[in-house]
Amino acid sequence: MKTIKLSLVALATMSMVSTVSANNLSEALSNGKVSGDFSVTYENRNVDKELSKWSNYYHNTSYGVGSFALKYETGVWNNLSLTSKVRAYSVLFEGNKDETHYQGKGDASERFYEKNGSTQTADIEELFLTYGLENITVKAGRQFISTDWINKTQDAVKIDANFADTSIEAIWSKRHGRVYARDYRPVTEMNENDGVYKLALTQKFNENISATVYDFIAPDVRDIIGGKVNLNYGDTSLRAHYAVNKDDKDSANDSSIIDLMVSTKIGDFSPYAGYVQIDKDAGFTHMAGETIIPFEEGDQMFLKNAKTYYVGVSKSFGKLSSTLLVGATSYDKGTKNYTQEEATVWLGYPLSKNLTSNLGYTIVTNDKADTDETDLNQVNVTLTYNF
Repeated sequence: MKTIKLSLVALATMSMVSTVSANNLSEALSNGKVSGDFSVTYENRNVDKELSKWSNYYHNTSYGVGSFALKYETGVWNNLSLTSKVRAYSVLFEGNKDETHYQGKGDASERFYEKNGSTQTADIEELFLTYGLENITVKAGRQFISTDWINKTQDAVKIDANFADTSIEAIWSKRHGRVYARDYRPVTEMNENDGVYKLALTQKFNENISATVYDFIAPDVRDIIGGKVNLNYGDTSLRAHYAVNKDDKDSANDSSIIDLMVSTKIGDFSPYAGYVQIDKDAGFTHMAGETIIPFEEGDQMFLKNAKTYYVGVSKSFGKLSSTLLVGATSYDKGTKNYTQEEATVWLGYPLSKNLTSNLGYTIVTNDKADTDETDLNQVNVTLTYNF
């Protein structure tokens, strides 16, 4: 198993400082916390017509994958701590073991890839060093990040600084992928191994209003420059987000995005609604992840002249949590405009103190005139035992 360079730096740092104060470091290690989980995920996808695009990604699939994760977090020593987590996978069954899907043979390769021609059975989910002061936190190594245009598993250095009403976020990420129970996509280099950068500044004006400006930079490829305003009044929140995508090589690929969302609480219900619009001249390309798509699929949301409307509502029924989301996207391909509709219900229920269950069911309906797409319905179930 190949360990990332940033993670090696984290381990090397812990080793070097141990020569300075071994007793204190030993105490930090002995006071560490061990945790983990056993997870089983099942997915079944049925499509109206099987498509060869994306290496047979849109085919009928049925599979189950189990995984085991073990996590260790040290105590804090001289403001330093180390977090490590390894996850091992095993395919339990596949509806079709011989058919080629997306990144390998077998239905499970739709979301659990093969790596270097062989099945990946284990990988590092987290391995990062944290250095924390009163106002500044630095994390270096493999970690889960969720921010505008940098999302999911990243090999990165992330700095968060908070001063009174001003917050600064700085990120450099070398590789990204997905390493968790329901999805495994090997962490790979970005931007021809040059990585990506992000700098964001957030200012809180009062208890109700804050604003963020940021620049996402992929050297020699693109810049995404954006701004966001968040309004919060009681149970009601509003997000207004605008960004421009500047292509370093061809200005004809420049694009923009408008992202609006409002949420509130009415009795025991938590409804929300949103609108996302892409420039009519070009699609909105990105490379390190995104947090805007609210759907389970949402494959057309960043295409040229795409306009997406969605509404959802969440409610708990005792221990059962539920969310229903419906929406539609109109988008351009060539000189024609098409529509995709999507509806999903997510359910979560704790079977016991340590055992949780989650279910998702999605229906996607595509414009019949767009022969490159297909209707589909998909169900996924994940059981997780935490210890």
